[in-house]
Amino acid sequence: MNRKLIPLLITLTLLTGISTNLFAASFFGANVGGRLNYSTNTESEKYDPELKLEAFIESQLNYSDNLWSHFDFSIKTSDFLNVGLFTATDAKFKIDEISIIHKSRIEASANYFSAYMGTYDPVGSDIFFQRYFATQPIASKVTESWLGQAGSILYPHFGIGISDVIRFYEKPLALGIYAYVNNQDDHYYVFNADLRFAGVYRYFSFDIAGGLGVPLADKYSGEDAIVVIEKVYWHAGTTLLIGNNYTQSLYIQAGIFNASFTKGDSSIITSPDDMYLLIEPRFKIKNTHMNITVYSLPQQTADQFLFINDTLGANINIYNDSISWGSKRVSLGTNFALSFPGKNFLDLKDPKMLIASMDSFNIDMTPYISTNLLSGEIHLQATVKFMEFFKNSWYNGLTIDLGYRATL
Repeated sequence: MNRKLIPLLITLTLLTGISTNLFAASFFGANVGGRLNYSTNTESEKYDPELKLEAFIESQLNYSDNLWSHFDFSIKTSDFLNVGLFTATDAKFKIDEISIIHKSRIEASANYFSAYMGTYDPVGSDIFFQRYFATQPIASKVTESWLGQAGSILYPHFGIGISDVIRFYEKPLALGIYAYVNNQDDHYYVFNADLRFAGVYRYFSFDIAGGLGVPLADKYSGEDAIVVIEKVYWHAGTTLLIGNNYTQSLYIQAGIFNASFTKGDSSIITSPDDMYLLIEPRFKIKNTHMNITVYSLPQQTADQFLFINDTLGANINIYNDSISWGSKRVSLGTNFALSFPGKNFLDLKDPKMLIASMDSFNIDMTPYISTNLLSGEIHLQATVKFMEFFKNSWYNGLTIDLGYRATL
């Protein structure tokens, strides 16, 4: 996507909000959050501590009962411990979503038409369930992120485009159509068209999405062709919850990205590195939860999460989220992880290779606690990386995260 267009689109979107606000009663709400992460530079031969910050803001501006906008941004800094707290630090700024949505009623359904840029209704996040079915969060705790809604994504559902979602009233179902353009291909713009179907029942929730991406090549523009299509991408993802948050349940996510096919080759070309698999049985005894998670994820996805660092692994997360401490409600838990860097589900056919050496796997334990503070929630966790203590770089064996979320 042409980066020169981004400032213009932001300006136009903000002007739309300002102008609408002049003649309509408005309401503004936002979720903000930040996380400080202490770790060490693993590439250094000596102890080299690092302190980094991740922060986000998710906001909604209502112009009327039927018209509103979302503005979601996130930022991730490099280490500012060595350069100083009051010195300029390099950071990565990301536009997660800028959108404007209009709601209308059509017989026994509600229609939501949107124009957007960024990651709208991301496939893999439970934001779609929350927006259109008003449900509580159902996403896996091990996929929690402090970079806003763009955490657990089954395939990169981003760009500039439009969408139309119909929420049926007679049945708890929703149907969505998305059309957007992005530059997921390094050489061409890609036009994408996706279809989505979701539903929420008492003991079963599902979200199924998929579509095609067409790279618009123009290198033959000198011939009798305006646009040449050399190949077609396809992508798909699904989130399933059998049961609900109050029962024993099974949570499943699967996705594939960048699978392609051409006219001359009918076979589908894809890579395990572009596949997302997560299976999580959830057990509940009174107020104590135990979730067992096995996963195979792209590395760029694993990098976004609090409890997952590697591409292949298994987690056991035991927690109680109903502890009372005076007037405060406390959530206390521990996550145990066995993971394999750089591996994927195909490597399971040779289990001996997964533990061939001390460097080929990681064993981590992460105790954590969170509680309400002012109008938000504070979260503290420490990760002990046991395998680092068997190496000369034992000081890399501890990371600490302190985060805070609030609603404005």
